[in-house]
Amino acid sequence: MVVTVLIVKGDQLMSEKVKKEMNSNLEGKLDKHIFFGALAILLLIAIPIIVNPDKSAEIVNSIHAYITYNYGFYFLWFGLASITFVLYISFSRYGDIILGDKDSKPEFRTFSWVAMLFCAGVGGGVVYWGIIEWASYYAAPPLGAEFGTWQAAEIAASYGPFHWGPSAWAIYAVTSCAVGYILYVRKGNVLKLSEACRGAIGNKADGILGKVIDIAFIFGLIGGVATSLGLGTPLVTACLHSVFGIEETLFVKIAVLFCVTAIFGVSAYLGLKKGIKVLSDINVILTFVLLLFVLFVGDTFFLINMGTTVIGYVAQNFMRMSTWLDPVGNSGFPQGWTVFYWAWWMSFAPFQGMFFARISRGRTIRQMLLGTILWGSLGCFMFFTILGNYGLSLQVTGKLDVMASLANEGTPTTIVAIMESLPVGKLIVFIVGLLTTIFLATTYDSTSYILASCSQLKLDKDGEPLRWLRLFWAFSLGLIPLGFIMIGSPLQPLQTLSIALGLPVSFVIILAAISFIKMVKADQEKGIINLREKNRF
Repeated sequence: MVVTVLIVKGDQLMSEKVKKEMNSNLEGKLDKHIFFGALAILLLIAIPIIVNPDKSAEIVNSIHAYITYNYGFYFLWFGLASITFVLYISFSRYGDIILGDKDSKPEFRTFSWVAMLFCAGVGGGVVYWGIIEWASYYAAPPLGAEFGTWQAAEIAASYGPFHWGPSAWAIYAVTSCAVGYILYVRKGNVLKLSEACRGAIGNKADGILGKVIDIAFIFGLIGGVATSLGLGTPLVTACLHSVFGIEETLFVKIAVLFCVTAIFGVSAYLGLKKGIKVLSDINVILTFVLLLFVLFVGDTFFLINMGTTVIGYVAQNFMRMSTWLDPVGNSGFPQGWTVFYWAWWMSFAPFQGMFFARISRGRTIRQMLLGTILWGSLGCFMFFTILGNYGLSLQVTGKLDVMASLANEGTPTTIVAIMESLPVGKLIVFIVGLLTTIFLATTYDSTSYILASCSQLKLDKDGEPLRWLRLFWAFSLGLIPLGFIMIGSPLQPLQTLSIALGLPVSFVIILAAISFIKMVKADQEKGIINLREKNRF
């Protein structure tokens, strides 16, 4: 009898719990279709690349070459269209829309907001390429310049800030309009790319089309960030070898990868305010210290003069650089660099837009968009102008033959050699290694945060995804490059494939832009949009 009573009461309690769960809004529940669908597609593509890397590289490279050479014009026009869209929205009435209630204050102070925005947007790539990218342009200069001439030097110094400048950040910013509007104006609790397209595709966002959009986005993002993580690891190991004499063995590479993964895993677990924000603040402060040191200890006047020259060159040639495809000369430079970069930014754009929107609560759309372009471009300009031009100064003055070092020693070792030429060079190399590690961590903790959000049906009341899901994606991001490193297979095929996804992803970005316009117009008629007359930039 007692057992029977307990069973009956237990059933009653369970039924009450089930009713409560059925009546709940499903906050914190896993979206199994997207979660397992993305994992399945990733494994189906990653496994053949690992098993047969040469054949996979051949197939993927042919796909990438076909897209970049035949549709290069599309990528370049997309970059210009993104800038036009962002500027139009910023300076129109739409720019006054507050991402929140009428009296909402920014969730994060401006310094932390800029720090998170910049760190998520560039990753460890800005340290790696900011120091050495000029050398690739100097070795094979475009636009008819000859190697070793002053024209080649000016072009080499200018193309890096151009590729990492306003066009890149405008491509990032487009998606943030629709996502921010859904989250903070329409008070949605879903952070998915398909949701950002709802204004354009309607209820199809809940069906197969919506799932396809989210799964494709997750795969492209995982492939892109995993390859970037694999790119940053050799630089960190090269720094360790320089400072501590640690040999660059497989074990060391795996240990570095594990440490980076652990850092951004903990940061993602702690969430935005206790993890990602704090790590980004530390990173930007450390960056300021490094940049100021190199500026004043290096050839200060050369760096300032070359930086000024770069501003003039890019301003004067912006349209030419943005539309040049070299159809007669067929040098391949625009396809290998500008089109490549635009496709790269496009594959990352949905993630960046979603993250930028998430951290912009309480700001206007104008502040979010212009802040993204201005602060992002300025930060990259400082890296390329100070660190990159320092390396260029060593080359043109003959203090260090950077080009020979690249040819004989490889990129990570050359970067270390450039930094070692500074006073207290070992300390600077250590800081560069530390910065690369933190930049990687700040990008991938925000990535795992967004991936966790996309893998849920709905977020909790604070807009946070499940913690275990953040950790899962954090370590998943580390496992992919780990597998490639352990078998000695290059990450290039996976990177190239993720970039090739930039073409289809661009159509989703366009859908998000259309969705934003449609949602705003619909809500204007209802009179539910909050506007701020005086904006704080």
